[in-house]
Amino acid sequence: MKLPVKYGIVSVLAVCLTTAGSGCSPNKVQQQSVTNSQLKTFSKGGVGGVNTLSSVESARLPISIYDGIPYVTGNDLAQALQFHSKWEADRNIYQLGDFDAAYELKIGSDDVRVDEGTIRLAQPPILRNSMVYVPVSALSPLFASYTNFVVTDKEVKLDLSSGNPSQPINGPEDASTGGDADFMDDPNDPFKGEEPTADHVEQTVASFAHNSSGAAAPNSGVSELTHSAIPAAKLKNVDVNQLIAKAKSYMGVKYLFGAPPYPESSRFDCSTFTRYIYGRYGISLGRTARAQAAGGTSVSRKQLRKGDLLFFYVPGRFRSNKTVGHVAIYMGNNRIVHSSPEPENGVQITNINKPYWKETFLEAKRFVY
Repeated sequence: MKLPVKYGIVSVLAVCLTTAGSGCSPNKVQQQSVTNSQLKTFSKGGVGGVNTLSSVESARLPISIYDGIPYVTGNDLAQALQFHSKWEADRNIYQLGDFDAAYELKIGSDDVRVDEGTIRLAQPPILRNSMVYVPVSALSPLFASYTNFVVTDKEVKLDLSSGNPSQPINGPEDASTGGDADFMDDPNDPFKGEEPTADHVEQTVASFAHNSSGAAAPNSGVSELTHSAIPAAKLKNVDVNQLIAKAKSYMGVKYLFGAPPYPESSRFDCSTFTRYIYGRYGISLGRTARAQAAGGTSVSRKQLRKGDLLFFYVPGRFRSNKTVGHVAIYMGNNRIVHSSPEPENGVQITNINKPYWKETFLEAKRFVY
């Protein structure tokens, strides 16, 4: 289906793989190979922060035409929507999303991986002049959950959102008044109290592996165990204190958007961290934060238990809707352990008794006991 390039509501995506601001020319159509050295990864300038388009009330993204098809560069779009992005040259795939790779676009393929599913495009993304382009017609199904794009014959316009949080991500703690936005612990949480030490967790999980197989595990570390190494009986009632202690043992491991599995990359993004930790205890989670939010049992923010997964939206100046973009493990007492590029970089513990976290909270889900 061919979309008119006149005042329609659509979505757009592409990424400039050369230096930001280099002035990518639509007239240069010779395809070149893309290398890691050519890649420019566009990172968010701060959650809820100001991007390069902050001085105007709308973002205007110029259109490029190739073979009669309109495209928009992802350099402008990624900055306007404050997305992270990454080019995987070995797979010929471009990743895009908030704090994890919710979207995976493969050059020359009509299929885009979105969370756990696939969306079929009218035309595939292409490489031109060491840049990835996605046709304008493709992005309505991809980004309609974030914002509207108004298209003219020369540009795409994104309107300024009025829904950004009023406080910074690392602002001062808030006084708990019992109001609707306050987080509260369930007094009947069976795992109230302090978590065991990481050494105790390693010994316990290694013991699980030994007992289930009849022979000692080759390594005592959880990272070397398969899900099947933990007895099925234990999966029905996970010791959440041990799970949280294990999560804390990765404190300081650096954040990497679109991180491959931890044993391979030694890095996490938000959803690969929760998936990895829960997987060590036999709990299967979805690939992305949004996919994980689709599972579990809904829990009120007034009855949180240790081990619940908390989901937040990641605001942007030109994003009008609230879509799951971040996931964290609740530790009790208004604390979460999570992998994030901010307020620090990497696996960290954050106090969420702050206006920013109260405003961006979407839901909590329970996957254990």
